[in-house]
Amino acid sequence: MLAFQNVDLIKRHNIVTASSSPLRAKEENYTSSPPRPKRRDKMRLGSKQAIKPSSKAKNGKMKQERTVVIMYHKPPNVITSHSNAGALAKTHTEQTRCTVYEDIYTMKGFVADQSKTGKEISFEAATNIQSKLHAIGRLDAATTGLLLLTNDGNLVHQVTNPNAKIDNEQSKSVQKTYEALIMGHHELPEASTTISENNDGNYPLVTLLEKGATLSPKHGGQTKPVDALTILSHPTASTTLVSITISEGKNRQIRRMFHSIGSGVMKLHRVSVGELSLAGLASSQTTEMQVGEWRLLSEDEIRLGLGWECRWLDEVSQVNGGRLSRVSGQREFNTRKTTKRRRRR
Repeated sequence: MLAFQNVDLIKRHNIVTASSSPLRAKEENYTSSPPRPKRRDKMRLGSKQAIKPSSKAKNGKMKQERTVVIMYHKPPNVITSHSNAGALAKTHTEQTRCTVYEDIYTMKGFVADQSKTGKEISFEAATNIQSKLHAIGRLDAATTGLLLLTNDGNLVHQVTNPNAKIDNEQSKSVQKTYEALIMGHHELPEASTTISENNDGNYPLVTLLEKGATLSPKHGGQTKPVDALTILSHPTASTTLVSITISEGKNRQIRRMFHSIGSGVMKLHRVSVGELSLAGLASSQTTEMQVGEWRLLSEDEIRLGLGWECRWLDEVSQVNGGRLSRVSGQREFNTRKTTKRRRRR
């Protein structure tokens, strides 16, 4: 009797083993298969996998860009920044301020030429720019007037840096002219008056002409003497409208220069950069742009107005912040990693 029971147990064991063998085989194959390699370089900045050609690409290569300069008539309460998220706002108005880039990308102030008039056109189609725009000399929120923007980083350096060179030769600094309404009734003496004759403080503007302004070290220290300073009018008995030309570009330099001589700027308007004004070149007969309008400069205007020859730029590759940034060789620009490193330093 016991023998028959043992035989039944053996049969049952064999049946269970046979029925579960396919499952065991699958488990063995799953556990024995090598792990899949991780694609760590898939999202690496600057890698080939991260490059996404645009619809205008040919043979898998990105379309090259040429130097483009935008002339923009900046209105007040518009900030020259790519983002307003980090701004310390005291009022609701400051929190909702528009940036110059947001205003331009909307295309509402675009002044098109005759070939594009009456057509709804996107920013990329109008400018052929896929990379990031940069301001050529920032203007604070309250300052109005001429603001130039470009996709050529070398052009930004050439215009904003007074010591910039072209082809290892010292180039002429690009001058910026402003109209400023300042506090106080100011006059300029005759050309024979010097700083030694100005010790009584009757002509504080002479100091800016012959010596410059002494700013705090964190604001750039001693400035160069202004290139030109003339009095336009006296709107009231306690205010003076002046025209001032400088070749430097320190942060809020005009306002701090007048503050250093005991005055203050009530209104500030940039009139020209180099040979360019809101009406274009002095030799052109174009009308001055209205507030909020912008247009593209021709290559002749860029060459004659800023002394810069337009060129072909590097290929556009890496997507960054909704806009395409530019990489040159193995160097990477405008990435989160480089930004963090700069902040740590």
